[in-house]
Amino acid sequence: MKYMCSKARISKYILPIILKDRVAGQYYVEPFCGGCNSIDKVTGNRIAADKNKYLIAMWKDLVNGISFIDQIPKETYVKARHDFNNGTNIYFTDSEIGWIGWMGSYNGRFFDGGYSGISGSRDYVSEQIRNTLSQVNHLMGVDFRAYSYDNLDIPPNSIIYCDPPYKDTKQYSVSRDFDYVTFWRWCREMSDIGHTVYVSEYNAPDGIECIWSMEVTNSMNTTKTYKPIEKLFKL
Repeated sequence: MKYMCSKARISKYILPIILKDRVAGQYYVEPFCGGCNSIDKVTGNRIAADKNKYLIAMWKDLVNGISFIDQIPKETYVKARHDFNNGTNIYFTDSEIGWIGWMGSYNGRFFDGGYSGISGSRDYVSEQIRNTLSQVNHLMGVDFRAYSYDNLDIPPNSIIYCDPPYKDTKQYSVSRDFDYVTFWRWCREMSDIGHTVYVSEYNAPDGIECIWSMEVTNSMNTTKTYKPIEKLFKL
């Protein structure tokens, strides 16, 4: 699924590193699962969590075989955005709001980027729907949870892969004012109690080891394309 700062393009590089020492039965946990573009390539015990309740409701229904509408005209998108902005379910359920928001929003920005629709010969909504549905079979058995990372109950000695909102970049509305100091403190605490913690970011506090890096093209900005250095940190 197209999702802001998706790891779809780099998962083939970082997952072999993250999973290298995984043992039988060990949990793989993503506290910021987003578009599930990494966890859909992992097998075994998996927990996918996210603070966005609409996202988790959508993924839960998809893996449980619930079908959503396959056409999202702008009028439908506007109604779903109304529910989201007002915290209501007048027109749609939480999972339906999630579906319409991610399938119908420009660049996968969930009501932040406007309606995507059709441009020229490209039907962006249909493309997003096809891409998302292609992931569902790979997510069977995942334990989806609607929790903030710091309220997530994680099994002992898990592998935790964090893909948090990147500092100094544009965020989704639900991730604005993200507390980076508290996040990195939590990562250290998780490491101290026996988890192996990996974090994708551009930078990390002093003393945290960068174990992989690669220049990537980022086109989420609508006016320019730039090439930041993606990094993987280990605690």
